[in-house]
Amino acid sequence: MTGKLDEKVAIITGASAGIGEATAIALASVGATVVLAARRGDRIQALTQRIEASGGKALPIVTDVTDETQVNNLVAKANAELGRVDILVNNAGIALLGTIEAGNSSDWRRSFDLNVLGLLYATHAVLPLFKAQKSGHIGTSRK
Repeated sequence: MTGKLDEKVAIITGASAGIGEATAIALASVGATVVLAARRGDRIQALTQRIEASGGKALPIVTDVTDETQVNNLVAKANAELGRVDILVNNAGIALLGTIEAGNSSDWRRSFDLNVLGLLYATHAVLPLFKAQKSGHIGTSRK
C-alpha cells in the first residue's frame, strides 16, 4: 500500500476491534505503518495479518493502556523498531451503560483509568518524540 502517509508511523490504541480496527485499516491503506496496541493479542495479531495481506505494514504490541509502564514501553518499542512515531490515535475506551444508581465504584474506576488515564499516559509518552521531531499528530476517538 502506498499513499499520502508513506513513511509515517501511527500508534492506534484499542486497535483490536471497532473504531480502532477500522482506523488501523484506513491508515495502512494510505501508506502508514500502523502500531496496533490492545490487550487482546490474538485480535491484533489477526489484524496484522489482514493488513500485511493487503500490502500494508503493521506491528502488534499487546498493551493495557491503564498501565503507564506498558504504554511507555509501547511508544519506546514502536520508536526503536520503526525509527519514529508520527501519529497517536487514542481510541482505547469503554462506555458504561445504565444509570449511576445501578453502577458501582469499581466500574467507574475502570472507566476513568481507561478513558482518562490511558489517554493521558499515551499522550504523555509520545510528546517528547513529537517535540524532538518538531512534528506529530494526536487524535482521540470514542465509541
